[in-house]
Amino acid sequence: MFRLLKLHWLAILVGVTGVLLSTGAFWVVQVEIEKRHQLEFEWLAQNRNRVLKKGIEEGLNAVRSLHDLLLVAPQVDEQAFDRFAHGLADRFKGIQALAWVTPQAGPAEEDRFPIRFFAAEGNSALHAGQDLGAQPLLRNLMDRALARGDMVVSGRILLIHDPNPQYGFMAFKPVYAAPPAEALAETPPEGQGGEPLARLRGFAVGVFRIADIADAAMGVLEPRGVEFLVLDESAPAGEELLDFYASRLNRFPTPATTEWRGWDLEPAPRVTESFPVADRRWSITCSPTRQFTTEVFREGPWIILGSGLALTLVVVLFIAHFRAALRLRLRIEEELRASEQKLRILIDQSPDIIMTVDRVGRVLIVNRPLATGEGAGGRCGAGFLPIRARERFNQALAKVLSLGEPEHFGYAGDDSTWWELRLVPLREGDRVAAAMVILTDVTEKRVLEAHAIRNARLASLGVIAASVAHEINNPNNAIQFNASILARSWEDLRKVLDQHRRDYGDFTIGGVPVDRALTGLPRLVEGIVKGAQRIEKIVGNLKHMARPDAGDLDHAVDLGEVLPMAMSILQSQIHRYTDHCRLELPEALPYVRGNAQQLEQVFINLILNALQALPERAAAVLISAGLEPEGEFVRVCVADEGRGMAEEVRERVTEPFFTTRGTTGGTGLGLSICARIIQHHSGRMEIDSAPGAGTRVSVLLPLAKAGEQS
Repeated sequence: MFRLLKLHWLAILVGVTGVLLSTGAFWVVQVEIEKRHQLEFEWLAQNRNRVLKKGIEEGLNAVRSLHDLLLVAPQVDEQAFDRFAHGLADRFKGIQALAWVTPQAGPAEEDRFPIRFFAAEGNSALHAGQDLGAQPLLRNLMDRALARGDMVVSGRILLIHDPNPQYGFMAFKPVYAAPPAEALAETPPEGQGGEPLARLRGFAVGVFRIADIADAAMGVLEPRGVEFLVLDESAPAGEELLDFYASRLNRFPTPATTEWRGWDLEPAPRVTESFPVADRRWSITCSPTRQFTTEVFREGPWIILGSGLALTLVVVLFIAHFRAALRLRLRIEEELRASEQKLRILIDQSPDIIMTVDRVGRVLIVNRPLATGEGAGGRCGAGFLPIRARERFNQALAKVLSLGEPEHFGYAGDDSTWWELRLVPLREGDRVAAAMVILTDVTEKRVLEAHAIRNARLASLGVIAASVAHEINNPNNAIQFNASILARSWEDLRKVLDQHRRDYGDFTIGGVPVDRALTGLPRLVEGIVKGAQRIEKIVGNLKHMARPDAGDLDHAVDLGEVLPMAMSILQSQIHRYTDHCRLELPEALPYVRGNAQQLEQVFINLILNALQALPERAAAVLISAGLEPEGEFVRVCVADEGRGMAEEVRERVTEPFFTTRGTTGGTGLGLSICARIIQHHSGRMEIDSAPGAGTRVSVLLPLAKAGEQS
């Protein structure tokens, strides 16, 4: 035995391996077939449920169609009713009868509901003239229809007794007369009582046999060995059964519908679906029979088992190769998905708008919705651009697609933004198939560039101001010095002139009589002194403006010095625009935290804007400051009696490049820079304005903390 094993160990190993693999393959295929069998049954069950629900809905639609006829043709006669009803019965299977029930006043003020017109396709317990209101069940259905204002459906009604009970149901839909036009606004909804009940013309009634509906619905499907049970979930216990449909492939007797609770076919899964029927809820439960047929090849496992035993080695090698290739493919697909996900995250989180546009202007891919509402696959052309930039975009796109060279240009948006648009060709071989469009918001860059240009200009002005101040200071110092000597010498000169006038009489000095010269020359000297002092003050302001700003925001700033300095710098502008500009400061104003030069720039801009908003010199500007009640901020207010601003203008005044004075030299950067400086100071700016009521700008700045630099 040992020798035999030693000689044939490979064959034995292959044989054992082949048996195990074949058995395993047999089991796996068997399990998969069972799963496929289950899935196919579920699909068939759902398909039959849909067909049956459609048949039931078509039956109810017949009642709705009858309702619509009676609504639009109130004078329909019996012949027309009969023709219309039989037409519905021919189209919608399962209709046993259709009737038109009209209310009549009965004895003792009890309403009667006789059948006025009646059309039957089969045996029916209804007949013309029958008073349905006399039957409590049917009267209850009519009351429910009135309360609901729409169609209602009864529970099961026994239509056939032998050999197996066959059930049906009835549907009632109220028909109302149209109200007069003047009463439409006061008419309550149908079913709410009152006038709608008085407008009741009758009921469109349908009687249906569920088995006929099921047979008609199932007749359009291929028999596959599926049976189903229809239950009324809204019915009381013991009255749920509506119909049991037996498969046309079933070679066994159909169980009686009265014994449906013992419905016990082969152990198999069931599919149950619940759905509404008017105001009730029904359910359909499907189950396969022994004759249930599928597309599954049930003999497959045995063939696989036999083939596996014969070709074990081939199968093993094939499976090994196939699984290795499958694992490699799955790994490649996972890597591709991961790479695609990373690329998608990168594109979606890009601050730029990135899209691809084909040769007909259709957006193929876009990383965010466009302003036009078009997404990927939408035809927007240049619709996402402002009108003034669309022609340029179309020209650039045509050039990129024809020449295959990138293009770019910038444009201004409709909302005071600036954009840079780049178009890059996308090639498929030697052909340019599409173009990538990249939109970059460069508003902040433009603001920074404008701010840098302005700062450079201010720096240049500062250098010039410092140079001019130095050049002016030298002659102005000489003027002040000489004016002081002249003022001191005048007293001696006046005595000499007085003595000369007493000795020799009146004479002229520089063509001016001596009397006028004696009184006017002191004022001229005083004017020279004041003019020189004014020049000195202006030069001091220029030096202050030219002083470098370190940009630190942690200094303790005295607004009692900053605000008067801003007023002093703007003196010429104040005299130009108004006769009423005043500064109101409390005696003790606490220090705020920040940068004095930056805050001075803020208040210069705010005061200058207030001055330029004044319609006439009689209008006033008031600058005030005070401590807020909570004691954490100092509020500085600049109020003017100017033209004011509309709401849409006030909301945009701090946007870069937005200005209402574009024709008079406004740049739209003043309030934008002010807002940014105040934000860097951890403060806030509030603007209160209305057309014709002036503007009030409030700046709230945090107090300086103890120990901060002074």
